[in-house]
Amino acid sequence: MRKRKKRSRAEWTKLVEEWHGSDLSQKAFARRKGVATTTLSWWACRLRREAHERRTLVPVEVVDDAPVGTAEFRVEVAGRTVFVPASFDAGALRRLVAALEEVAC
Repeated sequence: MRKRKKRSRAEWTKLVEEWHGSDLSQKAFARRKGVATTTLSWWACRLRREAHERRTLVPVEVVDDAPVGTAEFRVEVAGRTVFVPASFDAGALRRLVAALEEVAC
């Protein structure tokens, strides 16, 4: 039985970045590096979530030529784009964004 190597946060960050920069599937990359696929996935999710939490500014595009009453927001979360009418309830929008972030991991 192989003894598992305890990796630091910095090492996991580097591994996740290498994986994203490679053209390998998660399974192939994990096998090549000798790490568990599930652990690589967990770290990728954790690092993505932490990066999202540190983000304070988001790009906003203002479109002023839309007809009155048809304005909408384009929300990009976890690689998904959702078009939301301006009349959409703010609380419901927060729940939608949180649900999309959960699905991403």
